[in-house]
Amino acid sequence: MDPTQMLSRSEEAEQFLKQLSNKTRLMVLCSLLEGERSVTELLDDVPVTQPVLSQHLALLREAEFVATRRSGQTIYYRLADNRIIQIMNLLYGFFCADN
Repeated sequence: MDPTQMLSRSEEAEQFLKQLSNKTRLMVLCSLLEGERSVTELLDDVPVTQPVLSQHLALLREAEFVATRRSGQTIYYRLADNRIIQIMNLLYGFFCADN
């Protein structure tokens, strides 16, 4: 890989990792490993207020880490990027699984 490509890819990786470098977003993503969840269900797992959670979900949607589905007035979130699924499974194994 030439230096220009390497710079471009490292910048992309930096932005990707910045989205992960927040405990609230990590908790949301970890919760979504178990499957699709509504905001109400996420609030049961992530100890923040609804406005704070909504801010983080917006950032995760913008980064295309999560996708949504609407059912009536309820919005459900799910992991949308295979890279996130793989990374979150790895992080779960390192930090959350019973060893």
